[in-house]
Amino acid sequence: MVASQYPGNQQPQSSQAGHFQPQQQHFMPPPPPYEEQQLMDMGDLSALKLPDSRGNTVPDFSRVGYREGHVRIPFVPVQMVVEPSLDPFSDDTARIQAAIDYVATLPLQCIGEDGARVRGAVLLKAGTYRVAGALIINASGVVLRGEGQDDQGTIVVATGAIQRDFILVNGMLTSDMGTVKEQRTKARTKEMMPVNGYRGSKKPVTWTKEGIFIPTGTTHLPVQCTNGYNVGDAIVIERPGTDEWINDIGMNKLPPRPGNNAPSTQWTAKTYTFRFERRIIAIDQATSTFILDIPTVMCLDPKYPPARIYELIHKFNTISDVGVENLLLISETDTRHPEDENHGWYAVVVDNTVHGWVADVTTKHFVSGIFAAVWSRYITVQDCSVLYPVSKPSEGGRRYQYNLSGQKGLVKRCFTNNARHDFLTLGRVCGPNVFVDSTGVNANNDTGPHERWAMGILYDNITCQTINVRQRSWMGSGQGWAGVFHVVYNCTTNGNNNCFQDPPGASNWILGFKGGLTQRPAFEAPCSRCRSHNVPVQPRSLYWAQLVARMGGDIQRVKSSVGAEARMRYPPRC
Repeated sequence: MVASQYPGNQQPQSSQAGHFQPQQQHFMPPPPPYEEQQLMDMGDLSALKLPDSRGNTVPDFSRVGYREGHVRIPFVPVQMVVEPSLDPFSDDTARIQAAIDYVATLPLQCIGEDGARVRGAVLLKAGTYRVAGALIINASGVVLRGEGQDDQGTIVVATGAIQRDFILVNGMLTSDMGTVKEQRTKARTKEMMPVNGYRGSKKPVTWTKEGIFIPTGTTHLPVQCTNGYNVGDAIVIERPGTDEWINDIGMNKLPPRPGNNAPSTQWTAKTYTFRFERRIIAIDQATSTFILDIPTVMCLDPKYPPARIYELIHKFNTISDVGVENLLLISETDTRHPEDENHGWYAVVVDNTVHGWVADVTTKHFVSGIFAAVWSRYITVQDCSVLYPVSKPSEGGRRYQYNLSGQKGLVKRCFTNNARHDFLTLGRVCGPNVFVDSTGVNANNDTGPHERWAMGILYDNITCQTINVRQRSWMGSGQGWAGVFHVVYNCTTNGNNNCFQDPPGASNWILGFKGGLTQRPAFEAPCSRCRSHNVPVQPRSLYWAQLVARMGGDIQRVKSSVGAEARMRYPPRC
């Protein structure tokens, strides 16, 4: 990896007394392993299905990320150029937002592969920009690009003492929400993270067949009736939450927090209905079965009510083919207070977006890093670094560096340091999502599902301090079972207290894991089977091998389209 991937720490100073960037030791992490190293050795993928006693198998994770992960991220032509201000203390929020809004008015044009349509890129020329509010991309086909993520590139500084998320890619926001005035009143409120949903259609609703166990890892979905559905239709598989299921997994009996005896939040059926987005790629009329593009990542047990299936139409606006790339983002902090939190929170948040990317972005001193939120779909985060967070180091909700909490997200070839959680998901995440070939150092807490029943996540060749997929019980006000049907594959940790546990009726798959296993788990539960402990398994990477297999074994196509050799290429700076 080139040296500019992880630049030094020469920061622009602020005019506000005591509010400037700390000078820190130059840090150059080792490069993460690249998929080319052993990509040729795909191994026997059928041997890695590893069915459990109920027939649940390791899912195929190969359709995550931008345009399902096999398509090169397009280089979008520049339509607007913004130069650094001559006044080193001016606020550039309005100038940059005006350029984004202008490009958002241009017509969409076909570019790239698989139906991508773009309007254009806003290019921030090399230099320093000061943004006192937030920047918002809310239209399809718009890219915000800089001229490098090193100290000689494009540096965008989140100035001022406003606790807010900084770059917001969100089809449900309006651009005026990024102004300083709006951020002072709305930052980090529900208005800045609006909730989407699904609206009705003319297609009939159907249900899964009663009396049939549908395991995790299958693409075959037996339904009561296929009438009205066609190949290519996008659907929602809605698995209802029930009191019986919550009782069976013990999440209505969570104990209070010891010490202060604070009550835990018991799980309720209403808040544990899961909705998975899939596409029908074939229909077997003889057996009344939908064949799905992406396997199930949560089993459907006939003991509980059948899943409801309906056409996927988002209720509110989503955008596509949007990106943030080639930038150095810095949050201004008060150096008199090393745990200052009155500044930039997440550096980049992507939500209400289908098909987008964050590439070649370095962030420094934000409370947290890059967040693909609940209503994000098919987002790729690649070749990014989240460095030197400034916040209280150990309290909840902080230092969440790479957070995939939507569906079909992909983090690859990324790095972070000093995190609380390097690579994580939040609660009730309806996967699949993938973290691959990435590294975290000096974290004070774990990588893994952070809370409440995230489903179908792959951690593949991740190096970090600790990985847990476990029962969390009363922790975090009653998070309970954190993750299910996860795969931890050829990951390496420095710690000796890694914990992997299986919820009732479910499994996690731990393969080739290198690191110590705790002998004293925080909460008693069945241990996940750890296969080939401390000995790597073949193929080197499950994700890359599955992707190559899906592409018909065309290794060179995968390498040249989305492998390390296909990293984004930018024109030289003038």
